Parts: sequence; C-alpha cells; structure tokens
Amino acid sequence: MNNSKRVIIIYRTSNNKNAIDFIKNNLEDIFGEHIVFTNCYLNDLADGQKLHADAFLAIDEYIYQQASAYIRDFNKIIKITRSPEREALKKISKIPAGTDVLIVNDSYNSSLDTLNSFYEVGISHINMIAFDESLAHTGIYSHLNIAITPAEPQLVPSHIKEIIDIGYRQVSFETMFKLMKLLDLDISIINRNLFRYMQSLVESNSAFHDNYVYGHLKSEMLSHIVNSSKIAMLLIDKYNQIVYANSKALQIFQADDKNDIQLERFIEPAILTAADTPQDPLMIDGGSYYYSKYPLTLMDEVTGYYITLQDEAEVSIANKLNRQKGHIAKYHFKDIIHESPGMKHVIKTAKQIALTDHTVLIRGESGTGKELIAQSLHNASYRNKFPFVAINCAALPDNLLESELFGYEGGAFTGAQAKGKIGLFEQANHGTIFLDEIGDISPKLQSRLLRTIQERQVMRVGSDRLIDVDIRLITATNRDLEAAVREGSFRSDLFYRLNVLPIIIPPLRKRKEDILPLLQHFLGTTFKNIPPAQLRQLTDYNWPGNIRELENIATYYQTLSALPPQITEQNSTTTVRLSNASLNLAILKAISEHTQLTHGIGRASLVQTLKTSGIRLSDGKLREFLGDLSQQGFIEVGKGRHGTKITEKGLARLTQDTKE
Repeated sequence: MNNSKRVIIIYRTSNNKNAIDFIKNNLEDIFGEHIVFTNCYLNDLADGQKLHADAFLAIDEYIYQQASAYIRDFNKIIKITRSPEREALKKISKIPAGTDVLIVNDSYNSSLDTLNSFYEVGISHINMIAFDESLAHTGIYSHLNIAITPAEPQLVPSHIKEIIDIGYRQVSFETMFKLMKLLDLDISIINRNLFRYMQSLVESNSAFHDNYVYGHLKSEMLSHIVNSSKIAMLLIDKYNQIVYANSKALQIFQADDKNDIQLERFIEPAILTAADTPQDPLMIDGGSYYYSKYPLTLMDEVTGYYITLQDEAEVSIANKLNRQKGHIAKYHFKDIIHESPGMKHVIKTAKQIALTDHTVLIRGESGTGKELIAQSLHNASYRNKFPFVAINCAALPDNLLESELFGYEGGAFTGAQAKGKIGLFEQANHGTIFLDEIGDISPKLQSRLLRTIQERQVMRVGSDRLIDVDIRLITATNRDLEAAVREGSFRSDLFYRLNVLPIIIPPLRKRKEDILPLLQHFLGTTFKNIPPAQLRQLTDYNWPGNIRELENIATYYQTLSALPPQITEQNSTTTVRLSNASLNLAILKAISEHTQLTHGIGRASLVQTLKTSGIRLSDGKLREFLGDLSQQGFIEVGKGRHGTKITEKGLARLTQDTKE
C-alpha cells in the first residue's frame, strides 16, 4: 500500500537470524500491509547517522537507550517486551514442584528476561536459574537435569537430560497496542487481530487486557450511535487537531479519514477559537450548517472541544414542525434566576452534563423548577435543533400514558384512530424526551420503559414491529425513589438506568439568597414598594411550595398590595423571643414530657403544647427545628401516629441543661 507506515526494528547484531525473522513475522501477522517493517543493526550504523521512519522498535533496554543517538524524535521509539504463549505454560506446569530448572536463552540478559516473564505470569512452583554461558565451565549447573529454552536448544549444556522447548516468545500485546496507537491504526481489522492474538498469550497484566476489551466495546457502541446520527460530530484537542469524526462529518468534508480533514480550510480560525457560537449558519463546501462548539474539561482544565454541524435546511423543517406541535424548549441556563451557591453548583454541573448524551434524573421538591433545568439541558446539548418533548407521567391514567409514549396501530383498542398514532418517543427522535413525575408510573410501564432505555427501540401498542429511536432521556421526580425500590413499588434495575447522572435541586428554604431576586423578577417595578420589614418576613418564611408558591405570592401582592396571611403569621408566631438554642431545648423538653414507650408526640400536638408555653411556631418552622434535633441524634421523628420521641442522647442533653 502506498500509504503504509514504515517501522524500523533495531537489534544489536544480525547474529540470531531465526529469532529476528520470528519477531518480524509476528508483527506482520498483526499489522499486515498497514506497516512495512525493516530490520536494523546497531553495529552496522555509522556515528552520526540518523534513521527515518514513522516509528521504531527497540529489542531490549540497552538498544532503547542507545537508539537516541540515531533517532531525532525519541517519542517514536517503543521498547519491545515479549510474552510466552499459553501452550508453553502448560508444558512448564507439568514440571514437579520444587525442581531446579535452568532457563536458557541467547544471552544471560535474555535468559533473565525470560525467567522474569515466567514469574510475572505466576509460575512459582519451580526454582528457575538464568543461564550464563561464561560460568558454564565452573560446574555450577552440573546438578541440573531440566532446562527451559525459547527455541534455543543448541545453547543448552550437553549434560541436561530434559529440554523443554517453548518456542520463541511472542511480541507482547502491550507492545502491539502501543504501536497501533502511536501510528493511529485503531481500525477494525487490526483490533480483530489483536483480540485474537491477546488470547494466545500469557501475560501478567490481565487488567490491561480487560481495559482494552471494554474500551473497544464502548468505542464500537458509541461509534454505532454517533454514525447513525444526522448530526456531524467532531472531537478536537485544544490545538484544533481532530481526534474523532463521525460518518456525517466525513461526508460533509468529503474525507475518507479524520486525518484528511484540515479544519481551518473550512472553518475560519477566528470562529474555531471564539468562546461564543455564531448564530448564523456557516458555508462549508457548498452546504449551509449550524455550528456549535462545547468545551470538554478534566476538572477545570479544558482538554478539547466537541463540535456539531447540522444542515440548515433539515433544522428549519424540524423547527417548524416542532413549533407546530409545541415540542420546543423555551428556557436556557441564562434564564434561571439565582444567587445562591447551591444553585450555582447545580447549574455548573448541569452545563457539564448537557455536553454528554447520558440519561439524567432531576430530583427536587415540587415547584423547584425541574422542567426549567430539563429544558436548559436540552438547549445546551447538541440535540438543541431537534424536538424537546415533555409529558407529566402523573397527569394521565396508565393506558392513556402508554399509548401517548409508545403510540399505537390503527384499531389497537376501542376509540383508537383508524390510522394509528405516533408516540412521543418517535416524535422526540434525534432530540430529548422529558418524563416528569417518573416515580408515579405503573410496574407495567416501568418494564416497557426499561426495555426502551436498554434497546433504544419502541413498539407501538398493537404492533409487533420494533422501531429504532435516537433520543436523550431526561426524567424528574419529587419522590424518594430509593424508598420506593425498597418497598417494591419501583424497579431497582430501572432506577439505576435512570439515575446515571443525577441533578438534585435544593428547595427554596435551602437557598434563601434566591428568594428576593426571584420575587423581583415576578413583580418587576412593583418590587420596590415592599418595605424592608416585609422583605425580612419573606426571607424568614419556610416556602413549602417553593418557587411556585413564591410566584403565587407575587401575584397576590400585585393584586392586593399586601402579603398573604401565611407570610405575616409565619413571622409573628414567636411571642416569646428566644434564641434558637433556647427554642431547641424548649421543644426537646416538650417532646420528653410526651414520649411514651409505644409512641411520641405528633407535630400538630407539639405546636399546641408550645403555644401554651407562649411559644408560637408555624408547622414549617417547627419542622426545621425537628430536623436539626434529629440530625444531632436528640430525637427520633416517626411517621403518622408514632410521632416524635426523645432519645437517650436527648435526655442526657436535657439533664445537662438542668445542671447548668
């Protein structure tokens, strides 16, 4: 082949021709016509002579060190390591345990290297001794009767009675793998050869083998997914060198291989290096494409970028249809009003997650803005020009939800449309589907959804035909799914399929810095009419309804120019002014007085008990104090009629306070 790579194998001398030919043939069996291998010998090289090739292989450590004098780029040299074949191990395992065995190769260092390779793969039942020809005349080997040699029987001392010839050691899998990566020959036929070859060797680094197999399987799976996409996808390093290009990208740039694409020829360097994405489509080789670029980071370090190109005509058609059906995401991360560290962390995490294609589970109380995050994830992803389809799983009965999600064939059930109906999974193809309140779906639907996630295929109701779908799945819930799994109402295998990338949105009471900025957004110029005392009442409120309740209160204020009773009563409830520590002790004392062997005191009763002591707390505020006491181990908060009980630790705390 004209585009074959050239590799030079460097030896000390040409003395052992059989071994030299074996190594060359070994390499050629794996790489075939993709590499032309040439042998080179140090004793034939002139001082100052420079070798030129795409890569170099050094036969041992000595050659590896000496080769730097003859090679301009030392990064191109790989030291050959070698491994015994699996069949050789069977022969050695038959030697009786404790036997002294001579290891013979063409030099003492080679014999030592062979011996060490046996130790590395777990051969320890025999005593191995490396042969040094310069010491043979001393008689130190005369007591030995068995020798192991890698195809060098002529070098074994004549008195040895049994010679086990294990054949030449093969070039190790690690060496083959390094050469493939160095020369960018990560192609199917070579990977197939490597996979077969790996199974014939005995090597100590089995974890390396496993990582190679798992990595290859992941790569093949991802390639299958991205190559079926209508979106052109490129991975580039921070120097704009292409690391990966899918089939659509190769088609756009009219290239057979990613290395044939010179990106700067098609996209201006100023656009490639810009932080912002241009709104207008780019002209590339006669076509018009929307361009998006996303940074890929390792911790806070940018390691490269992910580029997508989408055909303008296809996007325009898709957007028109999506708008007609309402399958659009209106919100972006910039639309999320926040000041709190908690929400800043949520948004930073979500922006990173948006760059991937993994399934997301958004968790948070009702009214915290889960759909806002879901829409922002979609708009920050490479799927943003395709549909965003959302459905509330708790809003529909089981049968209707199934037909909405998966669609149905004509006449599948009474009342079905004659032509059938396309389900939401199909309508979301190439885009995102958002399943809100996922924790409320039935066991039957859980099973169907699990199959869809695993196979990325759907089957319409009343059909026996599988339909491929290319979607990103985002789900949300305010339920405790772990508890539902323990109770058996939610499948554990589905939970782990959904909970790949969790995003947890804190409730408004945990991010009080966001209350006033959100209220100002809802009220506009009316916000300035609220006096400081009432603003303090708002920030002190517990917000059980979260942002949805805050928006309702803004509407109430715009209509009546006053805060609703739950706000004003909340903040005037404490008749007796006590510190939080004193309130904790008062609550602990009241619980202690009502703790029985079988039950404690309920929250409503506790509110009334405290009220008789002159302490007025709302249910929400009391819940906060109980949470703190529970975290400290002073109380146990039970459900229903079990109520809240004081613990031994809580009693000890009360006793300590009495003494003080």
